[in-house]
Amino acid sequence: MRASPSLPAFALVSLVLATGVARAPAADLTDVDATAVEPAQYMEESLTHEDPDQEARIRALVDQAVAARLANIPRPRYIPATDIAPPKGLLLFHSTDQAGTVPFALAMNGFMQLRWLEFARESRSWTDSRGIVRPVKNINTFNLNRVLLSFSGHVLDERLVYRAMLFGTSDMGVRSAFVPLGTVGWKFSEAVTLAGGVTIVPSSREWVDAQPWTLGVDRSMVNTFFRPGYSPGVFTVGSLLDAEVQYQAGVWNAIDGGQAGVLREGTSMAWAGNTWWEPLGPFGLGYSDMECRTDPVIRVGASGTYARTQAIIFPGLNPEDTIVRLSDGTPIALPDALGPDSRLQQYLFQLATVDVGWKYAGWAVNFEYYFRLLNDFVGVGTFERSSIYDHGGLGYLSWCFVPRTYEVYARSSALTGPYGTGQEYGGGFNWYVHKSRQGRFTLEALYMNRNPAQNILYPYRAGYTGTAIQTQFQIAF
Repeated sequence: MRASPSLPAFALVSLVLATGVARAPAADLTDVDATAVEPAQYMEESLTHEDPDQEARIRALVDQAVAARLANIPRPRYIPATDIAPPKGLLLFHSTDQAGTVPFALAMNGFMQLRWLEFARESRSWTDSRGIVRPVKNINTFNLNRVLLSFSGHVLDERLVYRAMLFGTSDMGVRSAFVPLGTVGWKFSEAVTLAGGVTIVPSSREWVDAQPWTLGVDRSMVNTFFRPGYSPGVFTVGSLLDAEVQYQAGVWNAIDGGQAGVLREGTSMAWAGNTWWEPLGPFGLGYSDMECRTDPVIRVGASGTYARTQAIIFPGLNPEDTIVRLSDGTPIALPDALGPDSRLQQYLFQLATVDVGWKYAGWAVNFEYYFRLLNDFVGVGTFERSSIYDHGGLGYLSWCFVPRTYEVYARSSALTGPYGTGQEYGGGFNWYVHKSRQGRFTLEALYMNRNPAQNILYPYRAGYTGTAIQTQFQIAF
């Protein structure tokens, strides 16, 4: 007796029937002509028969049985980004009450940002508002600058929506913990979703336009200086007038969830909101027009923040937490920052911004201006000022000269206040992999002059003057 080189046909059918995979309705198998399978007269013949046509027909029978069994089982599918919306990601499960089951949906997405940063100093030191001389250091470092993993969907009801996120960075060391973020809300309609959780305090356009959709490697110096951070809060978001007007507004514990929120005294909270108008259609993601639109679009917006704030020196564990600084880079909460023998404990933080953007045929222009007033100081000692007013703006100009593929841009931002003035100038190049925003390589150069901002996720260090060269590769999924 010769051994068959492949699995015998009758064994395939027996295996399927034994495991229950082929327990599909008979109607699902009618497309296969059972009479076309030649019957074997003897067991030996069934073991040794090697008719390729017969085995192909049996395998088709098995494939149809398996397909019938799996037809009603939800399968993961991937939903990529569009020209106006970020990727939904991997849709792991989705059911509604119409299916006779508990409504539930779960999608997974996120992004990763690998960065190389080199900073060449132009001076060796800077002097803060207290007269203390501080060193300026060169920087040369690789980092997994940002990692975000997000899970979102609905549960029990399609209107009960949620999003849970984990954010981390190697800038704080490879053993640093992930920061938990997320929200739970009820979507009444497209006009109103009421939610609560840990989110950004929406205080400027560039801050609301989240990573990874920035035009350059990261946000601007002026935004890093002025904007608040993340905090627990309750808020509402929605769109009006056929989505021409969009908004988000609410109340948060403080301007960030670090020490400013945890150690705050009293019951005062941070009130913030952001709104924008898109009269010619959806503006899309970020400042770039890599899509090379055939019709122009514009966006006009404004934001505001009002908060009684605890004076802190050190931020929390979230690297996006904010230390409020004077316009020379000195943290406002440092002893003697506002005068000899003074120490600030609380103050009123008020920030307003206005912004405008335009996109057409691969070109894009975007501006935003910031106005910040700090006053109502509470502390010990004598303050040399009763209030501090700082203001500044940013501008971006970009051209996607090969549609959806290659783009060049120029950027600048500056701010001024009673303690000094800082500027940055630069530009860069973007390569969109496979003509999508979901994969992007960026090369960028920036010159900073008396930079007053600081954040380890960005190239900004308080008081530094010099040139930063950055490259990044970023993927969103």
